[in-house]
Amino acid sequence: MFRSTAISIAVALMLAGCAGLPQVDPDPTPINPTAVLVTHMVNEGIKDFPAFETMSLSYTRPNMQRSESSLRGTSILTRFLSGADSEIRIERLDKKLAWTPDRKTRQYSECPLKGCPAPIAKKPTTTKSDDDKGRDLDCRLKIGNTTITVEPTGQKRSINGFDIEQYDIKWQVTFKDNASRKSTSTISMDLWTTPVTPALKDATALEKTYARARDKILGIDSDEDRTVTLPPEVGRMISSYLSPNVSPTDRATFLAGARKLDKAKGQPILMNVKWRFAGEACSMDETMKDIGDKPLFTFMSEVKSHKMEALHDSLFAPPKDYKRKK
Repeated sequence: MFRSTAISIAVALMLAGCAGLPQVDPDPTPINPTAVLVTHMVNEGIKDFPAFETMSLSYTRPNMQRSESSLRGTSILTRFLSGADSEIRIERLDKKLAWTPDRKTRQYSECPLKGCPAPIAKKPTTTKSDDDKGRDLDCRLKIGNTTITVEPTGQKRSINGFDIEQYDIKWQVTFKDNASRKSTSTISMDLWTTPVTPALKDATALEKTYARARDKILGIDSDEDRTVTLPPEVGRMISSYLSPNVSPTDRATFLAGARKLDKAKGQPILMNVKWRFAGEACSMDETMKDIGDKPLFTFMSEVKSHKMEALHDSLFAPPKDYKRKK
């Protein structure tokens, strides 16, 4: 009895002593400052782009970035066709390599940074005959006047730990076809921004440093000094919809107007974008009879978190137990 009690006491003392020992980090790689951005995006659909929802997470340092995204369709059609999809991409500017680890197969792909396709949100394919029904595909649209107004509303609120204030943005572009018929593109943005705090400034500065270095390697004109930009997903949807009737040069000129959005002050946290296209130019009004005056799409982007964290270097390489795909 005494012996059993003594053993129990000894074991308890040993466990208590172990509990006081410093915990060993299972990841032996160094820890370094990293910008972490979490964004939630929802697209409520366009005639050519069924609805989807995306959650993205990026980890960024001056010469490397890891991006994780999960995509799922929010309509019955896209849920049936694509279900849920996720992707991991690691870019290393110091090695000029990109890796795409696959958690399901525990493998990864490797290719030169310039040779890897950029991640693009998957969407169900649609037939050309459905999308362009009633549209004059031989007709060309030319850009006319552009007007952008950026007005603070005075409204303020808090979301996800950010104190934000509202801006009302209207971006109108007129188009004319060779028969002098006119149409107007109207992008309406309900934008909420937050003052740039020192911590937020450090995170965005690091991300801009990475973006400039990446653009230099890839030979892309860098435009990273602007704070407020049109989400690339929105630009792709608009460009794709206009492509049958608007030249690549004019589409680029149209989207370049987004530079004027920077009149809004602060860092964007919440953005709701609606796009309408009205008028008879190139008979595009024939394609929109079934939607009336509704927007072609409604897109929402919300920053859930944006901060600096001290994270392990192992985040920027495929796990050691993953095999490289051949």
